[in-house]
Amino acid sequence: MYTVEEIANELDVSKVTIYSKLKKFPDEVVIKKGKKYVSDKLFNVIKGEVSSKKTNNIQDIKVSINGSVVEDIDEVADTNELNKDLINAVVNQIKEKDLQLKEKDNQIKALQKLIENSQMLLKQETEKELKKISIENHFEEFDKKLSDIKDKLEQRRKIEVELKEKNDKKGFWKKFFF
Repeated sequence: MYTVEEIANELDVSKVTIYSKLKKFPDEVVIKKGKKYVSDKLFNVIKGEVSSKKTNNIQDIKVSINGSVVEDIDEVADTNELNKDLINAVVNQIKEKDLQLKEKDNQIKALQKLIENSQMLLKQETEKELKKISIENHFEEFDKKLSDIKDKLEQRRKIEVELKEKNDKKGFWKKFFF
């Protein structure tokens, strides 16, 4: 008893080819534990069909593409055309992705400029606040000094008024007695 994989390796064909041959003889195939087994008799029949096909058709070719075996020139041409289409599609996608990446780079640069500008504005705003606080402190100090000066002036005036009143009182009695 042979498995499909053993037959494909022995005859140097794909498993797909063996499965297609087995469809012709469903009664001769034995399935055990999910694997298909072929008797010696059916193996010889399949071997004969595969070898006769190889010798009868000179244009048949085996080409390995991505691990699969292609047995017909038309299939090779179709596969090549399909590969070219796939390659073109991938190239176009890569070009589109490159354009998208450039656009994203430009967006990132614009966002970085916005961030820089907002940081500069924030710094300027902070400096303005600091100046405002500094000016407020300066005016508070100025107000205190001005208040001190007013208080001193007021004290001087009081002293001057008191001295004047003393002089005026003394002058009145001086006028009387002298």
